[in-house]
Amino acid sequence: MLRIAASLVVALALPAPASTAAAAQGQTARATPASSPRARLAPLFTRAKTDPAGVVPLILEGSAALAALEGADWKLLADTLEPYCARAFFSPERLPGMEQLGLALHTVKAGEVPERIAKRYKTGAGLFEYLNEGYDERRLREGQTLKVLDLSAGGLEIEVKRGAYRLAVHRVLPGGGRALVLCVPVGLGAPDSPTPLGKTSITLRARDPAWTDPETKTVYPPGDPGNVLGGYWIALDSEGIGRKGIGLHGFTGDVVANWIEQPASHGCVRMLQHDIDRVFDIAIEGTRVAIEP
Repeated sequence: MLRIAASLVVALALPAPASTAAAAQGQTARATPASSPRARLAPLFTRAKTDPAGVVPLILEGSAALAALEGADWKLLADTLEPYCARAFFSPERLPGMEQLGLALHTVKAGEVPERIAKRYKTGAGLFEYLNEGYDERRLREGQTLKVLDLSAGGLEIEVKRGAYRLAVHRVLPGGGRALVLCVPVGLGAPDSPTPLGKTSITLRARDPAWTDPETKTVYPPGDPGNVLGGYWIALDSEGIGRKGIGLHGFTGDVVANWIEQPASHGCVRMLQHDIDRVFDIAIEGTRVAIEP
């Protein structure tokens, strides 16, 4: 992943390429202005590769740049920011300035349990395992310091970009703007059952749910080889997208190459197991979801 980041640093630092027609005529592309996102982000990527203090500024500046990008440019930048976001939001690393992203340290009080702490910060208790080295919910002790994501003053927003086959999670910042938390590839609806567009929200999260085959109506219980949800179901409200039964889930019904970044589902958003686990642990009921072209 860092090799990808390095390649983007080079791309960001260089002028925009000439079009094919311009190149054929021997024309030269104009240099990128020093104030452009491409020029601004190059030194931030370079610093963040070796200096932990550079990760938070990169995420903040890169997230701001994403808001002005579309299509392939958005996808390239979001993909390249992802490993740095993972360091901040899904690892025990305690980065300088991480409080700007809503990451904080919580000192466990007598009688506290993981679910109670998670409720206070409006996130899933499963996230603690990502954020704390050697975390064991059975051995939570008074005075223990936990790295937590505090969403009590600013929640999450999820966007599914159909054209890019990406699902992105953003943290809404108290002072305005958003910070990218995660960006992962997904599989989407087949041409005859496309993933619906619209704005909705998460209504239910279920671990190890039963699955009903939409074609045969056969119900497969948890653990059954025919249950293809991969142990996760995140249901979306039908209001806003016009269809019931749409959600985010893992997928074990076929080899990854046959469905990731492809139109193959009955309309749901399929995710790799590691990715759906992260979304399940961070995005609770009520989280807003936008499915875009």
